[in-house]
Amino acid sequence: MGARVARKPKEEQGANDLEVLHPNRSATIAGREVVVREYGFVQGMQMLAMLEPLLVDLQDMMANTKPLDFHSSSTLFAKHMEVITDAIAVSADVEVEWLGQLNQEDGYHLLMLWWGVNGPFYIRTVRDRVIVERAAAQSAAKAGDGQTSTPPSSPQATETPNASES
Repeated sequence: MGARVARKPKEEQGANDLEVLHPNRSATIAGREVVVREYGFVQGMQMLAMLEPLLVDLQDMMANTKPLDFHSSSTLFAKHMEVITDAIAVSADVEVEWLGQLNQEDGYHLLMLWWGVNGPFYIRTVRDRVIVERAAAQSAAKAGDGQTSTPPSSPQATETPNASES
């Protein structure tokens, strides 16, 4: 038998609704108050084009069902740090030059804030690509599994009469 779950008090219900709708994060990074915000629709679409190389590698990882663990995500981010730096600068409204001056701890903290806020959008985007590719591959495989077409008819007997027989 299932256990009964206590209902949250009315004032706690929906307490994280705003967080779900706008998952912005604030932090003090290198003495500067920074707000990392989720991209809006248009900005997110513009970022898709800029981050396409990162998304391709992320898609390869997800298509091969390799989990996005700490090591693989750090390697992925390091490989694409130039475009990620630009993406963080846009999301946090900071200068790329300032990002380049951060120490390891502050830089990594800001990177994780950015990924926590904007990563779910990119993961959904890549997940959808993987699903579409798998569905297309399955459709192609099913199309190949159907009945084979009828073999072509043999050519009609069109023997030319021998001139000597006429």
